[in-house]
Amino acid sequence: MPQPVSARVAVLDGSPRLLINEVPVAPLLYALTDCPGARWTWEEVPTRNIAVFAEAGVRLFQADVWFEQVLPHGQFDGPLDLTLVRRQIAGITAVCAEAKVMLRLHVNAPPAWCEAWPEECVGYADTEPADAAYYGQYRPLATDNARPRRASFSSRRWREWAAEHLADFCTRLAATPEGDALFCLQIANGVYGEWHMFGFMHHDPDTGGAATREFGAWLRQRYPEEPARWAAVPPSSEVREWATHGLVRDPMGERGVIDYYTFLHDETASAVLELARVVKAHWPRPIVTAAFFGYFYSQFGRHAAGSHLALERVLAAPELDALCSPQSYTGTARALGGSGASRGLLGPIRRAGKLWLDEMDHGTSLGDCPWDAHFKPTLVEDVAFMRRNVLQPVTRGGGVWWYDFGPVTAVKDFAGRGVMGWWDHPVLAAEVRRIHNLVTERAGREWERRADVLIVHEPRGFGHLRTSRRPVAAFGVTKAEAGDPVTPRAVDGVLEAFYGAGVVADDVLPAELPGLDLAPYRLVVFATMPVMDAEFRTWVREGLARDGRHIVALAHAGWSDGERAGAEVATAWHGFPVELRVPGAGGCAVTVGGVTEEIACETELALSGLREPETGVGVEVLGRWADGTPAAARRVEGEAAWWCFDLPPVKAAVWREVARAAGAHVVNEGEDCTLVGAGLLVVHTKDGGRRVLRPPGGPVIAVELPAASTTVWDAATGAELLGATPVD
Repeated sequence: MPQPVSARVAVLDGSPRLLINEVPVAPLLYALTDCPGARWTWEEVPTRNIAVFAEAGVRLFQADVWFEQVLPHGQFDGPLDLTLVRRQIAGITAVCAEAKVMLRLHVNAPPAWCEAWPEECVGYADTEPADAAYYGQYRPLATDNARPRRASFSSRRWREWAAEHLADFCTRLAATPEGDALFCLQIANGVYGEWHMFGFMHHDPDTGGAATREFGAWLRQRYPEEPARWAAVPPSSEVREWATHGLVRDPMGERGVIDYYTFLHDETASAVLELARVVKAHWPRPIVTAAFFGYFYSQFGRHAAGSHLALERVLAAPELDALCSPQSYTGTARALGGSGASRGLLGPIRRAGKLWLDEMDHGTSLGDCPWDAHFKPTLVEDVAFMRRNVLQPVTRGGGVWWYDFGPVTAVKDFAGRGVMGWWDHPVLAAEVRRIHNLVTERAGREWERRADVLIVHEPRGFGHLRTSRRPVAAFGVTKAEAGDPVTPRAVDGVLEAFYGAGVVADDVLPAELPGLDLAPYRLVVFATMPVMDAEFRTWVREGLARDGRHIVALAHAGWSDGERAGAEVATAWHGFPVELRVPGAGGCAVTVGGVTEEIACETELALSGLREPETGVGVEVLGRWADGTPAAARRVEGEAAWWCFDLPPVKAAVWREVARAAGAHVVNEGEDCTLVGAGLLVVHTKDGGRRVLRPPGGPVIAVELPAASTTVWDAATGAELLGATPVD
């Protein structure tokens, strides 16, 4: 009999590593969906696709199960029946005896619990909860992002219920032969199991009884000397969608809504960590705990309403080992030539010793993509997408799972093959093997990523920014809107631009900055940090803005110090005269290093706007609005410089010139997605063509890139590792 699996995450050779029975393992998995028709491991089509990946060398697999599915039908108490769970695991090991399993356990309270305890459920500021009718082979999570009736994360009754059943689940499953194969338990709840507050995209949670009650307790603890605050109630949608200073809330006058978002995100983090602690306490062997958490990019402008703003707290906690999310859903990130970006702040996560895992749910030419009717790739493009998507998190110190919606999409060759997996093709299976072999072979090497650009983000800052509900028809749209032309650009736009600029950038939390070795970094971009206290401002001026380093302030950065907000507060930290101004129609043009970006802006929202600088103070205006007022400026101070933009540029070539001016290393002058890390250089290109690549510390590589391709080199030697793939 094989020994029971022991698994943990440890920092080795400069990066978090997955250790199974103390052996480093490449964190690459194959995963079934939760959808009826493709979710049970022992059925024909899932078994086939597990075998395809096992034959390609994959040994890590993932499947779902819900408390609702193992409780007595229609009940929320009573003994758990683990027959289904054991069968899920056995279906994998029957195909691949060496398989190690990650189980995604949905700890949601079932409908019967919500009916019994309505006061413990989620409420919405703008609507009433309502569930769709349950019948047939439904997906329990299908209506999570509507206005469902679900147990609140703030409900102590739900947390006790979930913890009790989770402890029982772990104790009993660990004692079975199937439990011996489990290396990871992923704890799931919230929208689609991803720990977003229910209904967050189109509505404003959580105003239910449990959240209201616990908010009062939170206020009493936070403000023990201010009893007038204790009776505060959850803010209305109108209050959430207003800010005194354009985008930025007044830290005193609008403290109530700031406090409420702080409370909600603390509650989400608490729920995740409490349940992870239960797993650690009741699984008798070392096991990896995971959760969808740490989302920041591609959040549709709804960070405060449903993202994970208490990231620092989770990163500091030992209970949770791995953080996960699907890859970015912006059209630009998923497009051919795009970045395939992860949605988490991978720099802080890696430095905290946590393993990051992407869910790669990118469709292929074998079937349609459920959320993109225009997605029509070729087999050649399938290979290019797969390499980019898998190696994107690998170069950042993480891993990935192939998440297979294929069997439940419209299969192109349905008449000939019925339903099939997204990667069930000889060419794609062979590519899985190549990628898996490459990552496995490098799993024990020293990890390195020579970034010289830092992008500063403060998740908590979104509690200080106005937010708007998304129209239902706009689901999945991430372009800048008239209601907020700043945030999508400063989050997704800047990240994706740096991947296209051929510059190696890393994201960072403000709290990390004073403890980092800053010597390698030439450019620091303050992208989303509306609040900077006095101590941090002093450190920026004295500890960061030195040694020739360039500092960039985007839009609302530093508009508040936690006690006051406004133009004077912003000017005091970056030194540029600004004002709150509605820019008006016509947009602006910004030019850096001879590269110009035309930025359209139709908004009635007052934004941070540069005022005309005084003459003779060393300030260069880099762009102007249609009415002639400044839109971007640079102030040179010896070898260093400060930059300020009213609206963040998102053109890759503009950011390349900003980085070049700061002395950052440019790897690729082409408009391609360029990934550097883990000893790899990866270039994903739409149009192809002649390139001269200069990986940091490596040789110059002159190459003719094919169109619609992803090519991989050893960054140190220049040896080609994954080149052209034959496609018949």
